Amino acid sequence: MSKVIGIASEGPTDYMVIKTVIDKITGEDNRYLSLQPEPDMLSRYGNGWKGVWRWCKETAPLEIIMDEIQPRIDIIVIQMDGDVVRKEREVHCQCDSTRCGDKGKFFPLYCESAKSGCMAEVPCKSHETNVVSMIAHGETVIREALSTCDVKRVIITIPCDSTDAWVVAAYDDIDDVELVQDPWKNIIAKQKYYHDVRVRGDKKNTVTYSAFMETLANNWPEVAKKCESAKVFEHAILQSVGLKK
Repeated sequence: MSKVIGIASEGPTDYMVIKTVIDKITGEDNRYLSLQPEPDMLSRYGNGWKGVWRWCKETAPLEIIMDEIQPRIDIIVIQMDGDVVRKEREVHCQCDSTRCGDKGKFFPLYCESAKSGCMAEVPCKSHETNVVSMIAHGETVIREALSTCDVKRVIITIPCDSTDAWVVAAYDDIDDVELVQDPWKNIIAKQKYYHDVRVRGDKKNTVTYSAFMETLANNWPEVAKKCESAKVFEHAILQSVGLKK
């Protein structure tokens, strides 16, 4: 049975990937709502990873969103790319290795010290630099920003290094593809064509990205084999729709 799924994502290409993948996993044409950013991209929370994180912190409790919005939302998916864990200091503010007098006083995006020069270091000494650690820390950062919620109906996904890595994995057989930094710039947009898709410039857009979706869906089983973050996401989706215990 199809579901109503709300998505909080970094941007429209991520939203496109998440929708395509969920429909492939479930075998259904589900209905989707973009919770963050808003469809007109004028979200008061901003866009990108900071917009997702701020939305998690400031939005209404997810139980209210899920039960009061019509149509009623069955599942919420929150996406933040793993490259945030790799390179953004703010998401390591609360880590044991961070030494800062303002640590724990503010939500990191509200902290004036972070704006002038965050004391957190990257790579963070509190974590290993492998994919499993990046996923775990990303999930923790998001979950700690949320008010209490029914975790069975909320899925956090941390594609590594980004959702672009899932697209690359659908097309190419690259060892440790999740450890390739900025796969959009370094693989997909490196030349004018990526396989048979014309890539116009180095800035992502939904027109170009839509051309990748059929191959992503068709080759999703391979993507889930190559990418730990994809496998984790697939397992969570199957559990949430009752297709796996």
